Amino acid sequence: MYKVMIVEDEMLVRIGLKNSVDWSKFNMQVIADLPDGQSAWEQYHQERPDLIITDIRMPKMDGMELIAHVRAEDKSTRIVVLSCLEEFELARKAMSLGVSGYILKLTMTEEEIQTILQTIRNELDHQQRARVVEDRPSLLPSNIELIKEKYIKDFLLYGIYSVEEFERFAVQSQMQLSPIRLVVCMMEVDHYSKLKQKFKDEHGHLIKMTLLNMLNEITTAFHKGESLYIDETHYLVLLSFEDILSEQQIRQQTVLILQRVQHVIGTYFNSSVSFGISEIDNAYKSLPRLYLESHERLQHKFLTGTGLYHTGQERIDVAPIQARLEQIRLYCPLRELLSPMKQERYDDYIRILHEHLYADRRSIQHLLFQLIQWISTSLYDYHQNEKTILFNITDQLEQCDTLPEMLTQIQLYLSEVVEQSRTMMHMSSEITKAIQYIKQHHTQNISLQQVAEHVNLSFGYLSNLFKKELQITFIDYLNRYRIERAKELLVGTSLKSYDIAAQVGFSPEYTYFSKVFKKVTGLNPNEYRRQYWTQGEQTSTLNHSSSSSASLKGSS
Repeated sequence: MYKVMIVEDEMLVRIGLKNSVDWSKFNMQVIADLPDGQSAWEQYHQERPDLIITDIRMPKMDGMELIAHVRAEDKSTRIVVLSCLEEFELARKAMSLGVSGYILKLTMTEEEIQTILQTIRNELDHQQRARVVEDRPSLLPSNIELIKEKYIKDFLLYGIYSVEEFERFAVQSQMQLSPIRLVVCMMEVDHYSKLKQKFKDEHGHLIKMTLLNMLNEITTAFHKGESLYIDETHYLVLLSFEDILSEQQIRQQTVLILQRVQHVIGTYFNSSVSFGISEIDNAYKSLPRLYLESHERLQHKFLTGTGLYHTGQERIDVAPIQARLEQIRLYCPLRELLSPMKQERYDDYIRILHEHLYADRRSIQHLLFQLIQWISTSLYDYHQNEKTILFNITDQLEQCDTLPEMLTQIQLYLSEVVEQSRTMMHMSSEITKAIQYIKQHHTQNISLQQVAEHVNLSFGYLSNLFKKELQITFIDYLNRYRIERAKELLVGTSLKSYDIAAQVGFSPEYTYFSKVFKKVTGLNPNEYRRQYWTQGEQTSTLNHSSSSSASLKGSS
């Protein structure tokens, strides 16, 4: 990757520029950010950056002097000037010294910065290609790590290159991966969404670069392989053991390397990672198969928990999960609120979960979404308890890494809805009247102001009442009530989803309806309808009987 040095005495500008740009998008990495020209000139000789972004007015050594020093020694380093409007003449003078561009600090936009960086990236790419042509035998491109990552992914995931082509590339790129005794390890970052929140890293760029640096340092230290990025939660560690003959020793060495990875990530991020580890095999041609093997074994994490190694040899004990499902099924406070027929249907849902324990995560997650939506609808229909439609745990379920974590969330959810069903919620007469108005007029374009006028309260007072008594805003309550009605139409009619959206009061913009529906139920409208009607077929397949299918088709 191209190395970038930022030189700016205003700390907020310096740090802001460093953290607000997705440098990897331009094949760049910030290797230093410094407060003055003197520090930059001293570090320049150590780092030899490809791009310097510098302020003009700074203590010790200003930007003009720094540019002059760099240009006296090096004509190829790209330089961009940061300036204020009053420094415009100085910026123009800097252009005569071979500066690639300038950015006005107070008015710079993200688009302007990206345009300049893309131009410089093109210049550096052209410069790099020229160097490779001049000295092809001895010089690797500066972005060789990025090239290796793409080549390996194209070979493993898409089969774009032949084995012979991959072998030639491995030699030419000086890859630390021999074709002898290969092991593929897929790493998954546990609780990734919480990690992004913790480090305020909305797009995950900081986490990605830090993890890649850690992995590369560790594999380089052991001289055993290569590491690469797959997606925001998954990374690959490819290992080869040319110098070890014993299979047992290879496995021990693999675990030692992965333990080192876990330790470093635990120390830096205070987080954990899980691994799927393939078998041992020879020849590059085995890599795609070993990759799939590591991916399949990592799926065991969903049942067994986070921070573990999965080799395919461990026994998956589902007894604790089955026990949790039985606790949920036999949860007396909930069963007491269900009619005998509803209890049978509830048992059917739990039984299907038992029989789907070895299915993929998405299938199990859909079944759990169906279960909680069925519970919500059943309690609401029978007890007219307004709060049962207000609980939304789909976000919590999606953030869970494992099935045990999901079942914990469901148990908490059941406790909450049962408690609310028992107390039946003592609402003020104003909120009761407002809710009745919403039920009667939800198909219309109603507003909080209209409802407030209907119940003879001010706009702000009614808004506060909703938050106080229902712990939810007016618009969220209105949307969720409309979603409940939309669910009825989805499973009870053959109307198109966009027609249903209009019928229950959503705007003609279907995208908004679909977004709200997925937030509340965990599924988009078409998925909800499809899952509902295919549920009976799944049940029939599992039971080899038609009776279960019929019972579930009437479950809402």
